[in-house]
Amino acid sequence: MNTFYNKLSLGLILIFGVYTLNLHAQDHSLIQKISLDKQVELSDAIIEGEVISKTSYWDAAHKNIYTSNLIKVYKVFKGETVSETVEIITPGGVVDLKALVVSHSLQLKKGDIGVFMLESSNASKDTESIQGKSMNLKNVFKSVSDVQGFYKYDLLNDKVANTYSKTKSIEDNFYTQITNKSGKQPIEVTAFNLREEIEHNKQAAKTTSISKSSMAVPTITSFSATQYSAGTKSVLTINGTGFGATKGSVGFSDADYGGYLHTDALDNQVLSWTNTQIEVEIPDVAGTGTIKVNTTSNGSIESSNVLPIEFAQINLQYSDTAYQTQHVETDGSGGNTWTMNADFYNSGARDAFIRAFENWSCSTGVNWKIDNQTTAINTNASDGISVITFDNSMGSGTLGQCYSRYQGCYEGAEIKWYVSEMDIVFNATKTWNYTTGVPTPSEIDFESVALHELGHGHQLGHVVDTNVAMHYSLSAGETLRSLNSGDLNGALDVQSRSTTSPVCTQNIMEQSTCYQSSLSNDEFSLEKEIKIYPNPASNRVFVKSSSVNIDNIELYNVLGRLVRRTKIRNQYRLSLDLSDFSAGIYLLKVNTEFASHTQKLIVSK
Repeated sequence: MNTFYNKLSLGLILIFGVYTLNLHAQDHSLIQKISLDKQVELSDAIIEGEVISKTSYWDAAHKNIYTSNLIKVYKVFKGETVSETVEIITPGGVVDLKALVVSHSLQLKKGDIGVFMLESSNASKDTESIQGKSMNLKNVFKSVSDVQGFYKYDLLNDKVANTYSKTKSIEDNFYTQITNKSGKQPIEVTAFNLREEIEHNKQAAKTTSISKSSMAVPTITSFSATQYSAGTKSVLTINGTGFGATKGSVGFSDADYGGYLHTDALDNQVLSWTNTQIEVEIPDVAGTGTIKVNTTSNGSIESSNVLPIEFAQINLQYSDTAYQTQHVETDGSGGNTWTMNADFYNSGARDAFIRAFENWSCSTGVNWKIDNQTTAINTNASDGISVITFDNSMGSGTLGQCYSRYQGCYEGAEIKWYVSEMDIVFNATKTWNYTTGVPTPSEIDFESVALHELGHGHQLGHVVDTNVAMHYSLSAGETLRSLNSGDLNGALDVQSRSTTSPVCTQNIMEQSTCYQSSLSNDEFSLEKEIKIYPNPASNRVFVKSSSVNIDNIELYNVLGRLVRRTKIRNQYRLSLDLSDFSAGIYLLKVNTEFASHTQKLIVSK
């Protein structure tokens, strides 16, 4: 069967060219669920604890940045009785003005409390922590199954969650699940009474002014945003009563937890606060879900309505400030060049990756290319080469990882960040579907995972929408091979500043035409199969396919908004009535049984 590519015409490009060192970036996870029972089995140690400090550092070879997270231990559910603190080493972090974000890696924040599933860290493989040099290495760990290995507590609502699992009643249910599997009752290391902590948080969330008529229970009456997106400095205005005169905090449904838990915006993202109105920037972790206002004196209130988030962009957090990122030219030819590992090139993954690669390139004009030469490099490193490879040692729950490396600089008093290098690594131990066909229930669709990880390379974060490529999870047997308007709007916004705003004396990225790889074995592309005529058109346009069935066609305006969708399955020729549309430039997207093709359409009257 022939493979068809999603080719987006140059028309779209023209239309849309529109000192605590902490790293807080989205976990970027497209992961495979590892059950709690399996995690307990795989763990060398299981502890309950709290993050009390974080320190980032370079490894000995100066190839990767890691973060040492110091954990205050409350209880031990499995393993030897450890000291009062342990270290958990996580990949990624910020050192001076260099940063690394690793998708699917655990990113902790100071103050996080929960249960950690841990395996001993191999200090000889450049994961030795700074404190670990002077500590017993028995107390240095890494997370089992990466981001899934941390079960974060919500003490206010007595619930716990990781990216897949959600449990109400921490002590009665969650503790029991762990002890039933481990066969061991927890050993207390540091006093921490969970029931008292939960009750304390509940009381703090209630109004503390029953006898004070000047204070009232907070209410949210409405909210609106300048743009419903995360990490874009979009401002959310919350109207209501009882917020108090002193600034509190605003929590957003966290996309990396499917919206189940709330994460607070940074303090400096809360722009204004009065008793009746709050203005706050929507942080990059926000996904579709409720919002929560936490006052300093009147308790907390959660919205009854849902805040919709169309897309999210990665922010770097440096010195408690969130910064947007962008691309620059790194290859001397206007963009970024990727290089395939030789074994990857000779596998079935090559063509599936190229389909996803061209989908992004042709849809947004991001200036990405794939080198015609391969490399023997099969590891991620800060080496000036953006490698695409397989890895046999990746965590069991991780399907792929995008390593985004950043360089920062001061421009006046402001810090700017740009992407200096990227690597993408896929799990070699998984059962992959490399074809354009539907994967079996036991197969992971490689093209879908590649599309998602390249989205992170494009500087997009997660959303909570199972129909969108940047949804935070993907299950075996599922496919997400198409980009929707949210994916495109988010990526095009990044592309706009990457091609117009030079930073740090770097050359801007040049807008690209549709990249077409010469590495694929495919005989022809979908754009050769689809004919759209006349163009320009006035009252009606015709779409004809020479050999593939058309599922539906979609028409988008210059803002990337869907204005018409027609579903006519299994036809080779159809037409679209344009009589109701004003003159202008549109995008006509043709979705077939294999892939999609988008072309600029000019409507003239």
